[in-house]
Amino acid sequence: MNVMQYKIKLPKEYGMEKIRERVANNGVKTDGFLDLLMKVYLIREESKEYAPLYLWKSEKGMNHFIFDGYYDNILSSFGWRQINIAIPLIVEVNQKVKASHWVLEIEKDIKEVTKMKAPEFSITPKDALGKLLVYNPDKWKQVEFYFFKEKSKELECFGSFYEVLHIST
Repeated sequence: MNVMQYKIKLPKEYGMEKIRERVANNGVKTDGFLDLLMKVYLIREESKEYAPLYLWKSEKGMNHFIFDGYYDNILSSFGWRQINIAIPLIVEVNQKVKASHWVLEIEKDIKEVTKMKAPEFSITPKDALGKLLVYNPDKWKQVEFYFFKEKSKELECFGSFYEVLHIST
């Protein structure tokens, strides 16, 4: 299993309705994509960010997406982008996440230690529809994703909320 995400910071004058329209017209194209467990089309309106999140069953589907023409749509629309790759550690997602309208992302450094211990979720929200914890030992980062139907003001202090435009499975 692999997770990938690219974050596209758009100019402050960029109309986010363009991204909404893009996803409305094309989001279903990744439904049933080879080896894709889930693609979550995410935006942050206030910071003008488009940040699709992918959970892959294997590298075969991810490689197909990146190298067989599909990622070219990102290149032609937004230019060269770094793709963040991570290893899933805890995956608690099922069909309930399809009802999500918001995703809370919490990013943390993994501190240097003399004895390794697996990262854990840092919060336990009762109303989460699903959650995902990934890590990247190349950067020593962990990222937690929590899926919600409603945006919670009290959880905003932990990370960044993204609006969900579409979820492909």
